[in-house]
Amino acid sequence: MIPEIHDINPKSWLKPFQRTGIFYLVKMGLFYHGLSLILMYAGSFLATNVISDYEIPEFPVSISLALSSGLLEESVFFGIPYYLTGNPLILFGTGIVWSVAHLFSSGVFSIETLAYGGFLLTIPHIFFSIRVWISKKGWFAILFHSVWNFAFLILYCMWGLRQCSIINDMFDILNVVMATSVGVILYLAYQNKKKRINRFLYLVPTALIMFVIILSYSDQIIRDFS
Repeated sequence: MIPEIHDINPKSWLKPFQRTGIFYLVKMGLFYHGLSLILMYAGSFLATNVISDYEIPEFPVSISLALSSGLLEESVFFGIPYYLTGNPLILFGTGIVWSVAHLFSSGVFSIETLAYGGFLLTIPHIFFSIRVWISKKGWFAILFHSVWNFAFLILYCMWGLRQCSIINDMFDILNVVMATSVGVILYLAYQNKKKRINRFLYLVPTALIMFVIILSYSDQIIRDFS
């Protein structure tokens, strides 16, 4: 069977890709993300026509946020679970959590403000990321995710749908620090599969992550009461 036909078949969506060359993975990435765009626009169209007073939520996105989110999200929801378990079903579960989180990206929890399009956009990406990681090409999942975010943002900026900036606020800086710290943990987990890594090496990136979480939470409290 032609590899592309085999890999497009939904029965193989939790299995490694038939081929793992760069050009082949790009083709598979475009296939899954083409489905993502179809689902996103279809979901947004239905939401605006079925839910009264519904408006597609918008939130500030910067270039730094778009790029760092690829590393952060792939590491937390796919890479680290993969190195801990190696089980695609576990990755499917963490991927669902990641996908559902996009529903609430606006930060307002009501039917009229949920990001249905963003949620549907992520569903095909779950399977793409799972298959890339279990095909032992996790670095490609991170790179593709970041480039996809960046390209999407730039197109929206060119069309005047978003304002382009490198960094919007402190949240973007904290996101970069968080992504870098998680990336270090991911690399240590990868190395640990080949040789035993000193667990104390995890302390610095873990401490940075805790610091960022505390700082973000404190900043949110200040804004809520200001």
